[in-house]
Parts: sequence; C-alpha cells; structure tokens
Amino acid sequence: MYKLKNNKEYIAFLALLSTVSPLATDMYLPAIPTIAKSWNIATNLVSYSLVLWFVSFAVCLLLFGTISDKYGRKPVLLTGLAIFLAASFLCATAMNIQQLIFWRIIQGIGAAAPAAISMAICRDRYHGEKRKRAFAYIGVILAVVPITSPMIGSLLLQFTDWRFIFLTQAFLTLFTTLLSFGYTETIGKKLTGNIFHIFIRYKHLVLNRGYMLANATMGLLAGPFFGFIAFSPIVYIQIYHLSALKFGLLFAFNASMSMLGAFLCTRLIKVFSDAVILTVSIIGCVVAGAGIIIFGSVHYLAFAAFMNIFTLCCGISRPLSTNLILSQVNSDIGSASGFIVFYTFVIGSTCMALTTAKWDKPIFAFGIITLVLPLIVLMMWPIMLKIIRNQNS
Repeated sequence: MYKLKNNKEYIAFLALLSTVSPLATDMYLPAIPTIAKSWNIATNLVSYSLVLWFVSFAVCLLLFGTISDKYGRKPVLLTGLAIFLAASFLCATAMNIQQLIFWRIIQGIGAAAPAAISMAICRDRYHGEKRKRAFAYIGVILAVVPITSPMIGSLLLQFTDWRFIFLTQAFLTLFTTLLSFGYTETIGKKLTGNIFHIFIRYKHLVLNRGYMLANATMGLLAGPFFGFIAFSPIVYIQIYHLSALKFGLLFAFNASMSMLGAFLCTRLIKVFSDAVILTVSIIGCVVAGAGIIIFGSVHYLAFAAFMNIFTLCCGISRPLSTNLILSQVNSDIGSASGFIVFYTFVIGSTCMALTTAKWDKPIFAFGIITLVLPLIVLMMWPIMLKIIRNQNS
C-alpha cells in the first residue's frame, strides 16, 4: 500500500478529498435540462436533486466531523467514500426523478466525510503560515474541478446518456479512495466517552464567541458562489439560450477565477497582512454584486464578467478566512471543521433554493443576493478586524 510521504503529496491528497463534493455537483449541472426533458418534467423539479444533495451533505458534515474526533479520521473517511461510490452507481440506475433524488441524497451523505475530514487533517498537520499556504494551494488544485467538470459533463452528453456522468464520478472517486488507504492517521488525541455525549461538545463551539462570529460572518461570502452553481444553467442555457458546450466553457472560466484567486493569495500573504487582503476582497465582492444588478441583464458576457470578479475575490479570501476561523479553536478540530463546511453549505443551499425560484427578474434577484451578503460581511468587518488583531497579538 502506497504511503503518503512529503508535503506536496499530502496537499495533493487533501485537494483530492476536497474535490469529491464539487465533482458530484458541477459535472451534473449540464445534465439538469436534459434529465427534465427526458422524463418530461419541470427543470426546477430536477433541481431538487441538487438542492437536497446539499441539504443531506450539510447535515452529515456535523456527524462525520464529530465522529472523526472520537474514532479517527481514516475509518470515517473510508466509510464516507464507500457510501459515495455506491450511491453514484445507483444514481446511474434511477428510473424516475424520485429515485434520482433519493440516491442523490445518499450520495450527499457520503460526500460529507471527505469534505469535513480534509479540513481537519490540514488543521492536524499544519500550523501558522504553513497552514495558510496549505489552504491556498489546496484551493488552487480544488478549482480545477469546477473548471473541468461541467466540460466533462457536457462532452458526455454529446456522446452518451446522462447516466454516464454518475459512472464517471464513481470511477474518478475510486482513485481517491485507493489513496485514502495509504493515509496515516493524523489526529493527536481522540475524544473519549459515549458517542452521544461527544455530540454535546458542539456546545463548546457555540460558546466560542470568536469561532462562531468568524464562521457566521465569513461563511456568508460563499452564498452567492453556490447560488451561481444552481443558477448558472438557468441564466446561460434558459435565459440566454446558450449551448451546453458554451455553458461549460463559461462555467469553467468562472471556476478558473477561483483558482487564480487562491494562487494570488499564496503571493499576497508574503506582502500584505491578512486584514488588508480580506478587506479588499470583500469590497470586490460588493462591487461585483452591484455590477450584476446593473449590467447582468444586458448581455451574458456582462453577467459573466461581474460573476468572475466575485469568484476571484472569493478565491483570494477563502484560505485566509478558513484559517482565521480554525485559529479560534484548539480542540474538537473535526467538529469545528465539519461545522465550518456545514454552515457554508446551509448558506449555499439557501441561496441555491432562492436563485432557482421562479422570479419575474431572475438575474436581478440573483444580483440582490450577490450584493446583500458581502455587504453584511462588510458591516461586520470592524468586529472581525479586532479578532484578527487579537489572533496576531
């Protein structure tokens, strides 16, 4: 069995774990209109297989994060990956929307394990500046999935049935699963006590003012990004009548902005403070939201341009905000990591439901969401700066 050895291998491994969840969503996006047409049902009904995937995923993040603090990262990780693999194959066998939604929910449950545990492993293994750089480099690799997945999904639709998208997800995740067998446990001290009592330890997170405030505030920036995932086929394919291939290219370019942002973060942290980088990024998100409201309905390229700005700023801020949140805790790392992703996906799922609702002016409604959430973060920013100063003191 191959064992992970150096720092580069670990970062690549953690990035692969983090790609399981976006792989299950982004590759599937171009197929939503196709599935609706093949079963002669409304597109928004098929979208429930995406929204409910996120709901089950978010809820189970809390479960797997805490269990990994008691039983270790590796057994929980392998269990989640096994569930994901089985559910992916079963999604490909669905004969109606009810079956597809059910197996997508199970798939979301399995995807929660690698999503929560990859962050916990990073927190276990790295500290200080090394952790910030690790999160940034993981973000660079992670962004490749949103770039390539919709294009792969679109190409599969050109030559095969949509069911092959789920088979492809399964086979790609199989490689990550095999690597996971070579991962050596990184948790220092496992929690003891009854498993049900361990879940009560979430109260320590709730009572941690710095952790809860940082998580609640910075997590809002992810809302419009996840809203775009669900809204993108609506705006590009249904509203602007673009082909699935053009949609894939536009989605991939937007995802490349996330990768560029994470890469820029690795360079900016050498020159500027975290406070300066995060402040500029939040202001950039506000500007992008205002641009979508004003210009998003004029042309699809205008919508794409301002959405790219938003994604770039999110890509820059995400490694630093994640490090800021996790720096507020010294124990229950799995629970803390799971709750971060849980909160992110609760906000994301809410925005996905809102952006796919039937609005008279859907682009304008999406723009409002994209503007309001970073505005809230900007208003809370003076308090967040105090937390950063206390962290650095």
